[in-house]
Amino acid sequence: MLGKSLDALPDFRNSELRVYPARHLVWAGILLFLFRLGARRRLRFDLSSPAGIANLNRLAGTDLEAIPHPDTLLYLLRRLPPDDLGLVRSEMMETLLRSRALESFRLRGRLYTIAADGTGMLVFHERHCEHCLTQEHHGRTIYYHNVLEMKLVTPNGLALSIATEFIENTDGATKQDCELAAFYRLIPKLRKRFPMLPICLLLDGLYLNQNVLSLLAKHRLDYIITFKEGSLPTAYSEFQALHQLTPNQTLHRQTGAVEQAFRWLNGLVHEAIPFNAFECVETVPGKKPTTFFWATSLTVTEKNVVELSQNGGRCRWKIENEGFNTQKNGGYNLTHAYSENETAAKNFYLLLQIAHLLAQLVEKSRLFPRPVAVLFGSSRAFARRLLEAFRNVALTAERLHDILTAGYQVRFDTS
Repeated sequence: MLGKSLDALPDFRNSELRVYPARHLVWAGILLFLFRLGARRRLRFDLSSPAGIANLNRLAGTDLEAIPHPDTLLYLLRRLPPDDLGLVRSEMMETLLRSRALESFRLRGRLYTIAADGTGMLVFHERHCEHCLTQEHHGRTIYYHNVLEMKLVTPNGLALSIATEFIENTDGATKQDCELAAFYRLIPKLRKRFPMLPICLLLDGLYLNQNVLSLLAKHRLDYIITFKEGSLPTAYSEFQALHQLTPNQTLHRQTGAVEQAFRWLNGLVHEAIPFNAFECVETVPGKKPTTFFWATSLTVTEKNVVELSQNGGRCRWKIENEGFNTQKNGGYNLTHAYSENETAAKNFYLLLQIAHLLAQLVEKSRLFPRPVAVLFGSSRAFARRLLEAFRNVALTAERLHDILTAGYQVRFDTS
């Protein structure tokens, strides 16, 4: 999945002084996050064993005598264009999609659900670079970097990075960059990279406006967007009024003690742009009812409203819970400054996304008789077991060759 992509990475270091090929250093960076080491300096402490050195050489196709110094990795990442490393991640996703490994998670049997959301990366108390975003906080100026991330999400908890746009001020800009502006830049890039992929974007209420709806229509992208009263007040009121005239467009469902009431309406219009809307009111015993309301480009019917709600609209939270929360609090240390150099920081972020993607392929696969969290206590504990195996048991070249060249399928636990 990675060999050819890593070999294609540009390397702007002095060729006469190179000891570690770029692919070797990138693999070291991936392992930094795959084993959740928490800091660059841990690479040499935790991987410097005969088996660890041998296994890294096996992965990278090299024959070197030591684990690279963390500063050697940093030297490469300061010079590597992030778009090139992002391409490695995109090619990994293309491989998964072509292999049809994610086929069973398509919405309505057709659409891949991709959630988009912004999150914080780094925060500084002094200006870090000319691209810093700024915010006043208790009389002090905070300098920070955010990122807009798109992840392919599934009901079983996968949140696989598929596209990234860094939110940053351009030199001399009079207006700060923001999540919405980054979204306008990222959509054409996503469609260019995956021109024929059937996609349904899962978005929060920030994106429910005329410009976004027009952009999505232009790029042939379906959507399910959180619909709040303040987003489109006229259309919201119209839904409430017209629904009284269509009492047959309702559905009640009970799963155990949980009750759900659905209603929907097709044919709403905002600024000459047609869209549809649907609602789910969920009642759990002992709690107040919770209302979920979405706008969508998809036609809503009695046959699909439950799926659009459960496997569509409500899956948007996977990017927050299984995505950002895991990466911030599950040992990946997303908000740790692995480097203050802005180019290197972006590349470390992308290495984290690649490592998290690989970790999910293992943890959510059918390789284990029971879920990883049950077998090992947690995903982080499983990463520690992987590290111990990596640094203590050398994988022979013959065995690795058999694994990499054998025909196999990635199958996921759908529970």
